[in-house]
Amino acid sequence: MSDRPVVGKANRTGDAQADAYANTGVHIGDVTINVAPESVVRFAHIGIPFHTSPRWAEFPHRPEVLKCEFPEACERLFSLTKLIYDADLFFDLVLLNMGNSPAVISKVGIWIEEVQQLIYMYGYPKASKILPATDEYEIVMPEIRQNYNVGLMDHMAPDRVDVRATHGLADPLYLPPEGLYRYILHLKSYQANMPNHAQLRLTAEVNGKEVRSPKLHVFTR
Repeated sequence: MSDRPVVGKANRTGDAQADAYANTGVHIGDVTINVAPESVVRFAHIGIPFHTSPRWAEFPHRPEVLKCEFPEACERLFSLTKLIYDADLFFDLVLLNMGNSPAVISKVGIWIEEVQQLIYMYGYPKASKILPATDEYEIVMPEIRQNYNVGLMDHMAPDRVDVRATHGLADPLYLPPEGLYRYILHLKSYQANMPNHAQLRLTAEVNGKEVRSPKLHVFTR
């Protein structure tokens, strides 16, 4: 076995169910296989794609850098570097199968846990277009801002929302042991549809179960 992860890109059998139960000892159609330990898939990398810089960037998540009223702290902070109207949000993500049996990725998405709106006095945003990346999945953000009827100059206390949004993969991805899968998650109309502070997690459906990233703080100014 190699001491480096192998790229599990487009390594599919064409049968998602057979892929999901590969090496489990279960007979599925023409596939019969052996029992193996459960795969453990994690978000090994969360970053901002190069093509969206310098509009989006990661900042230290410290009170002196950004104050918010969420009761629980986030592990990381991603923010627009300047106020931009209707900006999309992009994440550069790597899923790593840390187990010793295969896994099948069938969905990618986000879990919005809490949102808040704070007032900042620094003018009005300008429209800006961010070009799409390759190997990306697009999710149109839920219209959470409209549910609270808040504008750019309105204040809103933190509120729990627990909204999930996912994108199903047309062809489920087979991820071998120690396999990596890198993709871009494009959250369309993020700034237009979300309050300016949000706590969220990135998600993926692996072998029928949800895998979650650490809690992230996204700030759109």
